[in-house]
This record gives sequence, C-alpha cells and structure tokens, in this order.
Amino acid sequence: MLNKNLIQQFDKKLYVEEDPFPHITANNILPIDIAKKAENEFFNFDKLIGTGSYRFGNLHRHYSRFKDMPNTTKEIISFFYSDDFLDFLGKKFNLKNVIPDWNLWGGGMHTSTRGGHLTVHSDFIYQRKTNTRRVLNLLLYLNSNWEEDWKGQIELWDEKMTKKVKYLSPFINNVLIFRTDKDSNHGYPDPLLCPENVTRKSIALYYYVDEKRILPIQIKKRKYYTTVWKKRPNSSDPEFMDKDNVWRKIKYKYLPRIFLKK
Repeated sequence: MLNKNLIQQFDKKLYVEEDPFPHITANNILPIDIAKKAENEFFNFDKLIGTGSYRFGNLHRHYSRFKDMPNTTKEIISFFYSDDFLDFLGKKFNLKNVIPDWNLWGGGMHTSTRGGHLTVHSDFIYQRKTNTRRVLNLLLYLNSNWEEDWKGQIELWDEKMTKKVKYLSPFINNVLIFRTDKDSNHGYPDPLLCPENVTRKSIALYYYVDEKRILPIQIKKRKYYTTVWKKRPNSSDPEFMDKDNVWRKIKYKYLPRIFLKK
C-alpha cells in the first residue's frame, strides 16, 4: 500500500547527501509488486503516443498526460505528489510549501531505446507561466533484469564539470531525488547498449515553490529558464541551451555528428 506509513519509513531510513549537490538515493523505495505493475504498464507505452507525448532526439520519448496514464502509474504519481510526501520533502531539503507539478511539464513516463542517451545538463529552474521556481527532481526507475553493461546509469557531476561524483543504476525501484539549480549537473550520456527489445523506463516528477513576490531581476537570466547542456572533459558532447539561436539548434540537434565541432 502507498500510504502515510510508508512515508514514515522513508523518514527513518532516507537521508540527504550533499556531494555534488543535495540528493537522496534509495533502493526498493516502493513495494515491489507495485513497482513491477508500473513497469508492466510501460509495455503498452506505444498506445499512449499521441496528445501528451513528446519525442526527443537520442531515441527518447515521454508521456505527460496524467489523466490518461495507466492506473498504477497514476497511483505512484499521486503518492509522490501527496501532501504527506510533500511535507517529507520539505523537511528533508529544508523547503517550505513544496508544490507538485500536476501538468508534468517535462515529466511523466519516460522511455529510451538502444542507442539512446541524455547529455549531462542542468534543468530549467524558473517556470514563467506560473512564476514558480523548480526546486526538486524525483526519478523512479522501473527496469527489471537491467544489466550494468547496458549503460543507462544516471550520473551526478560536480559544478565545474571536471568529474563524475556519483551514479545510480536504473534498476527497478531505485529512486533519485535531488535539488534543482543551475549546477545540478546530471544525465546518462553514454548510448544505451540494451537489446533492441528492451527500453530504459522511468517516471520523472518535478517540484516547485512559489516565488511570485521575490522573483528578482538579477535571476531572470535566460539560462535559468531553459535546459543547459554540459560538456564532459575530453568528450565531443555539445554545449548549448535549448532555446539558443536557430543555427545552434540546427547544428547540434539535426546535423550528423561528423559535422559537429569537436
């Protein structure tokens, strides 16, 4: 059962680590039968594609229309967006009045296929439409029988992008919760090596706080309103903002890698 008693268990066994930025990791976060039911719901993912779905480059898709999601997935999201869980997050990360994103902007059900990857990046922080600040990400992984050699580990990098500090494998029922700011550098940058018939599955949820009255001019820099992609040392990773100029969008998103500047 997903209820307050489970959250009370979290309060006793989960703690925040500070390096490279505040985060919580945990294994077996939910009852395993519920996690497996949610995993199985992803096998009908293609039926959800349509309104509310998005396809990125790098063989990655996500679905964000909550009302049309499968039942167990909705149960899990409702649990992580419940008042009791919001109070737990506020206590652990020293935040007040944490707001769930029921619109699942950029969140929801995520899948990646063989060859897919997600370049290390820091997420957008401010949501213009609601004048809120994004403060936390929660990533729940749903991959039974995943093998380390298939890659897909979520990596946490230091502020200067000089080293990978920590990683978490996307095994079923693993969870990562972390503070979102301009230096929360994370991703799974190496192409997946899983079999063609296997996908990397996760549920991504985001949390905000209301800052309507204190949104100062100095923080309204463009990089805080968009995702910023980061370059690893000695790599050919591109560096750009999602809302960069048209040429850079074409250069990094659509041209074959052979044409990209190393």
